[in-house]
Amino acid sequence: MRKTIPQKWDIETDVVVVGYGCAGATAAITASDEGAAVTILEKMPAGGGNTRISGGGWLTPTDVGFAEYVETLCGGLTEREVIRTFVKKAMGIGEWVKSVGGEARVFKPAQVSYVAGPFPGASFPWLPGSQHMLKMKLKEPADDGEGLWKFFTDTVEKRPIRVMLNTRAEELILNEKGEVAGVMARKEGGQLFIKARRGVILTTGGFGRDEEAKRDFLPCRPFFDFGNPANTGDGIRLAQKVGAALWHMPATSAALGFKTPEYDAAFCISFKTERFIFVNRDCRRFVDETGLEDHEIAAIVSTFDARRWSYPNIPAYGIFDETGRKKAPLFEGNSGFNRTLYKWSPDSSIEIEKGWVIKGNTIAELARKIKLNEAGLEQGLSQYAGYCRTGKDEDFGRAGETLVPLDTPPYYAIELYPCLCNTQGGPRRDSESRVLDPDGEPIPRLYAAGELGSIWGFIYQGGGNNAECIVFGQIAGSNAAAEKPWDDSKGNARRVVSCIGDRIDGPNARAG
Repeated sequence: MRKTIPQKWDIETDVVVVGYGCAGATAAITASDEGAAVTILEKMPAGGGNTRISGGGWLTPTDVGFAEYVETLCGGLTEREVIRTFVKKAMGIGEWVKSVGGEARVFKPAQVSYVAGPFPGASFPWLPGSQHMLKMKLKEPADDGEGLWKFFTDTVEKRPIRVMLNTRAEELILNEKGEVAGVMARKEGGQLFIKARRGVILTTGGFGRDEEAKRDFLPCRPFFDFGNPANTGDGIRLAQKVGAALWHMPATSAALGFKTPEYDAAFCISFKTERFIFVNRDCRRFVDETGLEDHEIAAIVSTFDARRWSYPNIPAYGIFDETGRKKAPLFEGNSGFNRTLYKWSPDSSIEIEKGWVIKGNTIAELARKIKLNEAGLEQGLSQYAGYCRTGKDEDFGRAGETLVPLDTPPYYAIELYPCLCNTQGGPRRDSESRVLDPDGEPIPRLYAAGELGSIWGFIYQGGGNNAECIVFGQIAGSNAAAEKPWDDSKGNARRVVSCIGDRIDGPNARAG
């Protein structure tokens, strides 16, 4: 810690929101509507974060009984009061959307993928309380992340909220009482001292692009990322430097994806055909491929074999045949950062030419090209074909109607790795969205919401992050706006140095 008193404040406002995604926008809207002057700081040239590249939906509980389901998924790692606050307030998200000018509808997907596709209800319907949940989306505009983000930006722009893009928060400033009193930021190479008369709200997202943090907290490597390149853990370090405790750092929402050097982000791969299987490096299937929850697939492939001292399912291979290839593209661009950068060909023919998808006229030829044992892969597919003939998967119980043999050559493979939709860890917070220290005490005037320190402590439920962004964004915005302004008439303030993320991958992440 170094003590440096700013000679003057360059900007004064009531509430500073650091990060401009769903949580930041919700917090800013709420604080502004409750009479606070609000300034948003966003280090990127445009806002949106992972919200903009999400599926655009959110979960809505239909009954407080949904809390039992959330508690089960959190595995005892999130306080009951936080969960119950989330559930009760999430029941009213549709009304909140309406109150600020939008309209919500129940989400019913037009097409469900066998892997990595949208699901209309709870991800784990056999768990108690799961029946008390719907998935919601906006009626207008478009029902993806871009549409959701347009709704938020339109709503922000109707209010007297200052949005500062290309502005990176570098330090939190504490006053003599130890309260968070403002932010030192950097814009176009110069420092700005921004006074927060009432409070600071951190909504900076996760650490999907911080390789050091992923190495320390996630269960395997490599662990690629589908998300926004700005997610370098900045808010985590800002909060730590003023004494915040962390929680849920190993928790993720993660699926299987394909990573190519041409793109910083990975491609989220989905199969809209039953004509595929997954095999590992031993040419063995390791799961019911059609019985997976899309956000939790990576947990299965991340199993470590201590005898062999390796991850046998990393990489995994998606194997499919000619009929399956022609049915649908492997990446449709409905989520992930690459959705704005690349359009996958309808039958993967271009990706075959690129060498991303490997083709073999026979199973043996395919095995040679992907460096698997020829006899092993032939035996594996022959065994699977036998299950298809009998209608019973003896190994993993794959449902009979999905048991279709891969019998139309040529054959294809795509190499798959665990990839983050997003991380859940960050500064611990309470039901009032206050950031807590290691003793469970609130750090005065510091709040957080969204993916940064998410409530999902163990297993993630699809639609949960956008829901908590809206819920705890409202709570943080309201509570920060209600703080009594602090007095700096003596000019006593000190800055806390924060080593924020310089580990941003790729030219698209460079802000001014």
